[in-house]
Parts: sequence; structure tokens; C-alpha cells
Amino acid sequence: MNFSKFFLSNEIVLKKLKLHSLRKIIPVVLFLFGTSIYALDFNIKGDVLSANGKPIENAKLFLQETKQTSSVDKQGSFEYQHLPPGTYTLFVSAGGFQPETTTIDLKDKDEKITIILLPSNLEFQSINVTAKSNLADFLNSPQSTTVVKGRQLQRQRGENIATTLQNTPGVSALTTGAGSAKPVIRGLSGQRVLVMSDGVRQEDQQFGDDHTVDLDAFGISQVEVVKGPGSVLYGSDALGGVVNVIRNKAPTKKDGAPTLAGTMSYNGFSNNKQDAGDLSLYGYNHNSNIGYRVQANDRKAGRISTPNGIIPNTGFTESNKSVSVGTDGAWGNIYLDSFRREFKQDLYDNPNENPGAQVSQSVIHDKNHLHSFFIFALGNLEVDAGYQRNNRREIPDKNIYVPIQKTLLDSTISDFTKAYNIYQVNQFRTEQGLNLSLDTGTLDVKFHHKPILGWKGTIGVSGMNQKNATRGTEPLIPGYLLINLAGFLLEEYKLGDFTFSGGLRADKRSVDIKANTDLGVSEETKNFSATTGTLGSVWRFSKPLSLILNVGKGFRSPTPFELYSNGVHEGTGRFETGKNQLKPETSVNYDTALRYASSKIQAEVTFFQNTIQDYIYSVSQGKYDEESRLPVYQYRQDRAVLTGGEFFIQAELTKNISMNGGIDLLKGSVYKKVDPSTFLTIEDTDLSLIYNDLQTKALPRMAPNRSRLGFRFSKEELFSLQKPYLSVSGRFISSQYRVDKLETTTAGYNLYDIGFGFEIPSLNNEAEPATFDFAVMNVFNKAYVDHMSRYKDYALNPGINATFKLTIPLTIIN
Repeated sequence: MNFSKFFLSNEIVLKKLKLHSLRKIIPVVLFLFGTSIYALDFNIKGDVLSANGKPIENAKLFLQETKQTSSVDKQGSFEYQHLPPGTYTLFVSAGGFQPETTTIDLKDKDEKITIILLPSNLEFQSINVTAKSNLADFLNSPQSTTVVKGRQLQRQRGENIATTLQNTPGVSALTTGAGSAKPVIRGLSGQRVLVMSDGVRQEDQQFGDDHTVDLDAFGISQVEVVKGPGSVLYGSDALGGVVNVIRNKAPTKKDGAPTLAGTMSYNGFSNNKQDAGDLSLYGYNHNSNIGYRVQANDRKAGRISTPNGIIPNTGFTESNKSVSVGTDGAWGNIYLDSFRREFKQDLYDNPNENPGAQVSQSVIHDKNHLHSFFIFALGNLEVDAGYQRNNRREIPDKNIYVPIQKTLLDSTISDFTKAYNIYQVNQFRTEQGLNLSLDTGTLDVKFHHKPILGWKGTIGVSGMNQKNATRGTEPLIPGYLLINLAGFLLEEYKLGDFTFSGGLRADKRSVDIKANTDLGVSEETKNFSATTGTLGSVWRFSKPLSLILNVGKGFRSPTPFELYSNGVHEGTGRFETGKNQLKPETSVNYDTALRYASSKIQAEVTFFQNTIQDYIYSVSQGKYDEESRLPVYQYRQDRAVLTGGEFFIQAELTKNISMNGGIDLLKGSVYKKVDPSTFLTIEDTDLSLIYNDLQTKALPRMAPNRSRLGFRFSKEELFSLQKPYLSVSGRFISSQYRVDKLETTTAGYNLYDIGFGFEIPSLNNEAEPATFDFAVMNVFNKAYVDHMSRYKDYALNPGINATFKLTIPLTIIN
């Protein structure tokens, strides 16, 4: 038999079979996913006009299904090309007008629409994509949300992300001096509030109260806050809510950016003599269809000033650098964003416990994010891949020779021995104090499908791989390897005036703990799993009114810090001990809201109850560690219930005067149970102390009730100034006497602020205005203690603070 002919003939047959199969497969693939040849056939054109028919030149557009942000031309016109048939949602906004959301049915021909915007001086809530992964405006979001962007963001920009948000409804900040802060949503913070940048979770050792969010306050275009559990979309840590920071990224074709442009910004704060400067350069190359952006800024602050004097050891420095490149087309878009943050802060320890201490912390955080969005006939595929590294150091004293101080001052010790000790300190200086390195890789894949029998939503999977390395003389937590896998589904259905939403998610987490003799930890593996869900409804019973009902189940796995910590935590000034038997937290949150929005008034009233089983928190043990002389805190678990409400309103009183105000109410209760291990040593147990502990019903560090009221005068032009404004506002904070045992109570206080600003026409470019903002915070230099300050036991909060903010856009090559 001729084997060569046999194999040759069979190879020809196989090739024919493969070719025949491919001919059958290709149409199927094209049908399922669509291509620019078969599916992207139609266009949406339109004009954005004012009520008197004039074009609005500064209008911004966002098309939900393609996630394209664009602007109108000088005639107020816009066009979206090469779109597959389907239903599209277009959000249109412009300064000085009420935003509008429009639904467009694109069937078998191009569509031409006209959008009319009503004039208004209010700062309306913008759209958000964090609450349900698809566009949601103020009236239609299934959860309570706040969006800060544009001129409002410029005016409110603080020293970090959290302080930028601390006066928004339901949000406060847990602060450590002026440099470190983390957001608190409805009484929950740290590992219970998930902070993300562009939809990718921030992993920066948030277990410590003093650990700030490692994001730049300058390089952002929008901040979205979702109040209530977000576990279905985002998994563990979203029990209290989600903060999604949308960073400035490279412009693409739809943005109409020049070849080379930029922005220069300066922020100054008088209280701690703080200066911050930012420079960004960006542009778009039409030949290569690639946009780019590079940005850098620095911030330096001195010591905090209070009505009682200067607080020592409270300065900080910060440096941020970022680069972004991207491209887009009818097929979708891709961008790569990378940034580095270097942060150093001096920490003021309790002078009664650690007098004269000069504790310091430093953080280097690197994050890389590759985002891709592909448009197909049956839906859109969104993929986010991220890698980040966080290195945190905390040392007991800025003077690295303090540990060998006695040796250096002892006259009986030889110079050779002293020199050797100095050499040893310098040789191993990176191992002094706390030194943690956290490497995290994440992958999120979401498919946003077109309506199927009326259902529209997202199905996705996500994964996270995380490795912590512990070095240094104060290990605090062991090294570990964490792997988390999850799948989820979130859908919505519109029926008349009702929109119903629901979702499910399953998470599986494994943590391999490395042995650490200093902590007394043996090698072991912890496994956690959870199923979470959400149900919600939005009833638009009239055009300006909606009623929202929402229930959500969330979860949070205990962190290695809560499980295994056993040592000095310089940042908090405590000796902290974990508990190996901790279980995951699970929560059920009920939320109802009534919203109203017109061109003259925007308002929302919300009530919520969040019940958390196995709530993990640390409490003072009423004793001090013998060696460090720091107070001992230990973790425990009990049932916690947080109830409250929020009221928010802004109204246009006259053509030039607007009002805004709000009230936040919060009560956090804990229902304690006795640890069974207590009865193992009943003869050494003081039952009266157990009884007194059970009577304490208050959760620690709960934000006090507060209200705010402000008025703003604005005009299009005044004395040759463009769009000037003058604002006066007050913040009214109640006392907080409902505290955990050994927690410091705080008295109530009122603070008053004034602000003034305008645009500078001579420095404007075509896309952005040059702006100037000046404000005085705490005008009357009120002496007060913020209950959410970590220094509340021994220091006042900052006194009067004048802020100066200037932004100048540049067009270098048009």
C-alpha cells in the first residue's frame, strides 16, 4: 500500500472539510457578534437647542450602549455613525441647563432628533455607570447616588479624594491629619466601602484607619458615589457603598481634541501652608487615530494650625505621575492608563501615651489598567485588566538612629561598636518598622447584552490574585496569597412607568497564610464563599418624580489583618490583635427614596436600614502593651444595625440666586454576645465587666447627625467677569455622645464658609474655560473636634483656612 498517497489524499479531504466547516461557521459568528460589514449600518444625527431655538455650543453627550462621550459642534449638532439596529439611550448635559435623557429606537434607517434643554442655574446630578453597570440618571438610579464633576468638582477639590466628598449627602471622611482620609458612607468605611478608579478596585491596604486612598485629587474628571451594598457587581468590601473615581484619560477621535493641549492648575491652602501644582499635556493624532495624556503634580504641606496653636508632626508631601494612551472607532475603544503615587506623612501620636514621638509613614502605589470595549450586534463586551503594587512603610521615628540612641550616647562603648551599629541601621533601614508590599492582579469581563424579551443587563465574571509580603521589624500581619473568583448577573426590565432590577453573584475566596514566628502564626488556608443579590424598583409616576425601593445582600471576608494582627501599628498608635476564628460579614440593606427633578428644583429624601451579621470591629481592652506603652485593641464580632436617612435639596430661588441644603441622620447599634471562650477561665473573669460591656449598644466611630445650608449668587457676566459667583454656606454638626466604651465623645459645633469665583475669558481655549476660585473655610476660626478625626482624643481640628484655586487651559498645537 502507498502510504504517502493515502496520507496525501486524506490531507486534501481534511482541508476540504475544514474549508466547508469554516464556510458554515463564519456566518454564525458574524450573526452572533456582528461586524462593521454586517451590523454597523445606521447613524443617529441631532441638534441640541435651547428653549428659544438657539444652538447650545457647550453640550456634552453620552451614548450608553457604546459608552461614547462626545461634544456638539458650534452649531449644536452631533452625529453617531455605523450603529447596529437597537434601542439607544442618550444623555445630554450643558452648563446652565437641565440635563435630558432621550431614548432612540434605531431600526432600518437613520434617525434625526432634536433635544431641547431648559435653562437652570442648578448643579444637576450627572449620570453614573457605577450603580448598575449601565447609564443611570438621577431619577432612574435604583440606588442613592451622588456624582461630582465639572465646576462643582473644581470648587470642592480638597487635599484628597475623601475630603472632596465629605459634604455630599450621606458621606463623611475618617481623617488622620490633613493628608490622610478615607470616605465614610452611612457609617461604614475602610474595607466596607469599595473605592475604585475607572471601575477597577483600589487595593492599597485599607485595613488601617490611617491608610488613605492612594488616588490623586487632581487627575480626575468625575467621582461617582453609590450608597448601599454594591456586592453584586463588585464583590467583597462593598457593604456600605462604592466610590468610583473616573480619571482623566487620553482623548480619542470623538473628543475632537487638538494635536497638543494641556492644563495648568494650582491649589493653595493657608492653614498648613500647603501648595499643590499640576500640569497635564494631552492630544490626538488624526493619522494614527491615537490619543495621549501625560500628567504630573506635586503637593507639599506643613503643620496643621488650630485655634489653640500648631499641631506638631503633621506635614506631608505627595507626588503623582500618570500616562494614558487610547484609540477608538466604530468597533469600540481601548485605552491603557498607568499612574504612580508617592506619599509621605508625619503622624501625630497621642502625647499622653507616646510623648515626643515623630512617627512617619510613606506609601508608593503603582497601578496599570488596560480597558477595552467592543461593540457587537447582540451587545457589548467590556474587559478590564489591572495590576497594582502598594508598598507601605511606617516607622516609629523619622530619625532612624533612635533605636540605637542609648548606644550612641554611652561613653563606655567603643567608637568601633558605635560605627558598626550605625552601619547596621543604614544597611537594614528598609526593614525598620512596618514594611508591607501588596501585589494585586484583577480581571473583570462584562457582556452588556441588548434587550432579550424586554430584559436588559450585564453578565460577567471577575478574578483577583493578591500577594502580600511582610518585611520589617514590626510585621503586624503575615504574608499571604489570596485568590478570588466570581460570576454575576444583573438585569432590568421596564414595564410602563416601572423599572425592575435584580441581580445575583457568587464569590469564592481562598487565602493561603504564610507562617510567621514573630506573630505566632502557622501556615494555613482560609476558604470563604458567599452568594449575594439585589432587587429594586423605580416608579416614574410622573415626569419629575420617582419612587425607589431597593433591597440588597452584601458580604465581606475578614482581612488577614483582622485575623492575624499581633503587634504595634504605628499609624494608629495602637497595639492591635486579631482573632483567627472570625467569620465573613453578611448584610441585608433596605433602601427607599423619593426624588424630584425639574429645571428649578432637585430634591431627594432617603431612608435606609443596614443589618450586618458578624460585624467585625476592634475595641479597647482597657490596658497598655508593656513594651510599646500603646493601648491594646482586639477584634470581635457582633450583630450591627445601622439606620438613618438623608435629605437633599437645591432650588433656584430667583434667576441669580440658588439654595442648597441637606440633613444626614445616622444611628449605629451593636447587639453583643458573650464570647464562649470567656467561660473557660470563669474563675479569672469579672462578670460585672461582661455585663457592662453587653449594655454598651453604640457602634464605635459613628458620624454624628448633621445638616447644611448654602446660598449662591451667580450671573453670566458682572463687571467684565464671566460667570462669577458668590457663595455662603453653613455646616451644623450635632454632638456625639452615643459612643462605644472608652471612646471619646464630641460636642456639637457650627462652621461657616464663604466662596467666590469666576471664569477668565482671556485665558480660555475652545474646549475649556480658565477658572479662579477663592474660599475661606471656618471663617470664624471655630475651635472644634470632628468625631471622625483620629486625633480627636488629644487635638483640635484645623482652624480658619483660605483656599486659592486656579486652572488655565492651554492649546499649543491646534
